Amino acid sequence: MFAKLMIGAAAVLAAALFAYLGDRTINAYGEARYQSGLADGQLKQVPGILAANARAAQAGLDARDRVIAADGARDAELGRLLPQILSAQDKVTAYAASAAGRAVCLGPDRVWSIEADRTALFPAATPDSAGGHPARPVPADATARAGRP
Repeated sequence: MFAKLMIGAAAVLAAALFAYLGDRTINAYGEARYQSGLADGQLKQVPGILAANARAAQAGLDARDRVIAADGARDAELGRLLPQILSAQDKVTAYAASAAGRAVCLGPDRVWSIEADRTALFPAATPDSAGGHPARPVPADATARAGRP
C-alpha cells in the first residue's frame, strides 16, 4: 500500500511539475510574442521618424543657406555703398577744414540769423507746450564776445 501511495504522490508531483513548466513555457512564449509585437510596431515607425529627422535637418540647412544669402546680399550692398559713404565723409571733412567750411560751420552770425528768423515768425514769447517756459534767446558764445568770426 505504501508503494501505491508513493507512486500516486510521485504522479501528482510529476503532474504539478509538468503543469508548472508548461505554464512557464506558455508565459515565456506569450511574453516573447508581446515583445515581438512591440518591436514590430516600433520598427514600422522608424521610416517615419527618419523622414521627420531628415525634414528637420533639411529645414535647418535651408535656413542656414537663407542667412548666408542675406549676409552676402547685405555685404554686397555695403561694399557697393562704402566708397560713396567714404567719399561723402571725406568731402565733408575737407570742406569743414577749409576756410569756407569753417566760416559756414562755426560762424556765430549763423546762429543769430536763426534767432532773428524765429523772432520774426513768432514775435510774442509764448510758453511752449512741453515745459511751459517762454522761448529764450540763444546766449552769445565766447568767440562772438571776443570778436572772432
